[in-house]
Formats: sequence, C-alpha cells, structure tokens
Amino acid sequence: MLPARYRMSSSRDFTAAVKGGRRAGRTALVVHLALGPGSPDPATAAAGPGRVVSAAHRGEPTVASAAPVVGDPARWGGPRVGLVVSKAVGNAVTRHAVARRLRAAAGTVVAEIEPSSLIVIRALRPAADTDSSELAAQLRSGLRKLGAL
Repeated sequence: MLPARYRMSSSRDFTAAVKGGRRAGRTALVVHLALGPGSPDPATAAAGPGRVVSAAHRGEPTVASAAPVVGDPARWGGPRVGLVVSKAVGNAVTRHAVARRLRAAAGTVVAEIEPSSLIVIRALRPAADTDSSELAAQLRSGLRKLGAL
C-alpha cells in the first residue's frame, strides 16, 4: 500500500508532472515523471538508442520552465505519486480496483525513487484486465526507461 505522505493531491503537482515532465508508455499504463529542482536529470546523460528526451531538451517550452515544481521535497519526505484512472478504464468498481492495484505497485517502488520526484501513473483501458504483478512490472519498466530507477 502507498502511505499517505507519498500521495499527490495538488492539481498543480499533477500538471507539473504531466505537462512539464517526461513520459513512458506501456501496454496498460503511462508513467509521467517530473524531477524537482536540484535533482540529477537522466535525460542529460549520454543519450543512447531509445533514450527519452524531455520537451525542455528538445527546445520546446514546458510548464515546468514557466513555474517551478510545487512543494518542498523536505516537507513530504519522498516522491509524490498521483493516479489518473478515467472512465475509459471501466465502471466505478473497475476503476477503484485498478487504482488499488496501482497504489500497491507504486508502494513497492517508492523507496527507490528520488525524493523530489513527481510521478503520475495514468491507467489505460487494458489496465482493467491486467493483474497486479503485471501492472507492477509495467510501472517498474516505465520508471526504468525514464531513469527514475
């Protein structure tokens, strides 16, 4: 389970992660990552094949460049994780079940992530039929691709 201190609740944090960060798509979910100020940016490392490059490194304007990432990492003590599970995933019962599985998956990786990170996990339609272990594997894979793990 994901402790409350790691849960994202501010819409400004969601916007900073989704619009100002990078993303990695998987079959059942999309992982958005925004690193806080002072964090090492994996996109600036030697780019290899298949490397994810943020909008800022492509020369495009970003929300993060217009406004700093919200909040103080020292205040919350770790990365913030938010979930987006839309009606496209299924009815309310299905959406809540997917959200519970995603929260549990996030709880397994949160200790390994940079404390100033903002992470949004967006569930796609196939998430409703995907079991917990596969969702956790896809989350780890997405975070690994973004350089957070």
